[in-house]
Amino acid sequence: MQNRKSLNQTMLEHAAIQQSSVNTILNYAKLIGVSRFKMQYWVRKYKAQQSTQDIESSRSIKFIDLSSFQNQTQSVIADSQPESNDAAAISPIQDKRLPQITLSFPNGICLKIY
Repeated sequence: MQNRKSLNQTMLEHAAIQQSSVNTILNYAKLIGVSRFKMQYWVRKYKAQQSTQDIESSRSIKFIDLSSFQNQTQSVIADSQPESNDAAAISPIQDKRLPQITLSFPNGICLKIY
């Protein structure tokens, strides 16, 4: 099994070298001693692998550290507390739009997506 993996890796490396060189697939195949069809197969496989990696890297999931928002929200709330303890005081963070999705996390953070 190890031999097959090393053969696959070797052929993918040859395909990468051929793609970055000025040699045609036929000339490169002759140079390394394989058939044109085998080289074409590995070049197609290499291109498919590269295209998959490009798509995955452009669509990779990116996470936002929500702990920084919690610190900012706490400081905003602390700064804007009314001096009197009026129960009818309005929350400093209000929005008149209705969120499409609201995610509430166990640590008290609430993420609203409009």
